[in-house]
Amino acid sequence: MNTLPARPLRRLAPSPRVKRLALDAAVAAGLLVAAHALYRAAAGTVQLCDSTYSLVVTQKALFERTLDLSDCIPADPAARAALPGRWGGNELPYHFTRRPGPDGAPRVHYAYPLGSSVLSAPLVWYYVRVKGVDLLDADGVPRYAAEGLVQTRIAARVVAATVALFYLLGRFFLRPGAAALVAAGFAAGSPAYSTLSRALWSHTWAVFWLTVALVLLVAARRVTRRTVRADLLFGAGLGTALFWAAFCRQHAVISAAAVGAYLLATNRRLLLATVGVGGLWAAALVACSLAYFGTPQPPSVYAAGMIDGKDVPARLGWLMVSPARGLLVYCPYLAVVAGLLVACRKHLPDAKLLVPAGLAVGGHTLLLGCYNGWHGNWAYGPRYYSDVLPWFVLATALAVAGLAAAPWPRRAKAAWVATLVIGFGWGVFVHHRGANSPPAWEWNYRVAVVGDEPAVKDWRHPQFLCGLTFTVNLDGSIEE
Repeated sequence: MNTLPARPLRRLAPSPRVKRLALDAAVAAGLLVAAHALYRAAAGTVQLCDSTYSLVVTQKALFERTLDLSDCIPADPAARAALPGRWGGNELPYHFTRRPGPDGAPRVHYAYPLGSSVLSAPLVWYYVRVKGVDLLDADGVPRYAAEGLVQTRIAARVVAATVALFYLLGRFFLRPGAAALVAAGFAAGSPAYSTLSRALWSHTWAVFWLTVALVLLVAARRVTRRTVRADLLFGAGLGTALFWAAFCRQHAVISAAAVGAYLLATNRRLLLATVGVGGLWAAALVACSLAYFGTPQPPSVYAAGMIDGKDVPARLGWLMVSPARGLLVYCPYLAVVAGLLVACRKHLPDAKLLVPAGLAVGGHTLLLGCYNGWHGNWAYGPRYYSDVLPWFVLATALAVAGLAAAPWPRRAKAAWVATLVIGFGWGVFVHHRGANSPPAWEWNYRVAVVGDEPAVKDWRHPQFLCGLTFTVNLDGSIEE
């Protein structure tokens, strides 16, 4: 019987696409681990401000099946007065509101957005049940230090995951090395380091979900053949991500509106899917709120009177260049990015994405200019611009890709790169101080003496130099 000669088995080599995916997964994982280590090692003050009690809400909901925090208010006047956030003669900490429930009985509720409390539930359960870190003492009073510990642990994880998403967002336009550098620059040289990772601010989870939304938005543009199924899937993801961003922080509605305007002009079927899924989430929230609180929305500390529209041009200027809140003071690389976008406008890979980015950042800036609390109260640097941080990452990736594609001499490109690196270097310095220097946070005591606006406008005592060239005492006085 004739037999065919045996053929040697060929080793199956992975395809280039599989190699790229493996490389991207490895780099994203490396950035996540490195960013998490950076945030966990930060030694600055835990920024338990507006987010105080947000995880107490979670523990009460998980283990007592209630959102009513009445039992957390001590009966003893001295103990009640010692609660964090109780100032100005108010009966309750400023985070709380007292109102009757559907049954008419008075309740005390946490009145900042509940999105972070809901999303953090699995980790709160882990820390309480597995690690034994109870956020309430034996009398049911919140344990401030314990909550600070858990908040920083959760925030470090969330922001590290956001940094990995920054890399994926950059990879749509850049090579792995460049995308990794952009992600690392924002990880250590932006409010991601000095604000988002220092406690579970409402920005922290909101920025994560907005970054998810931008990754999905750009990915949807890369689909070569638009189908109903693809638009439904991307719409489900976009609607979910934008809803949760807004549920964590209402300011994300501006970014959601910018995405909606963009989709209205480019892909209306995807817009309908996004609005439909987001609407379902919103309807579920309204139903739950009506059932528990008796109102269409959960209680809120925000009020219409906060938008006064006074002195807007001056506020806009100080939002850019004030020594304590100036965006271009703490993130000067954004000025370089803006210059690159103009200089490389003919070589940008997907310039249409700058439309929603401009709408989101411009709308957010205008809102802050009309807000009587534009100075951010107790904070470090341009905290409010955390809300549009993913748009800055997208714009930076586009600018760097445009620079790489521009037919310019090497010296010209090197000059732009050097300027960008210097800008990020300064950003790393100032945000490192915000994350690691207690005196930089204690600068906020100055506000109690001279007021918010005079303090944030004082170039003689910029916040990032507090602890280096001067210090602020607990009574707000300055020591040179």
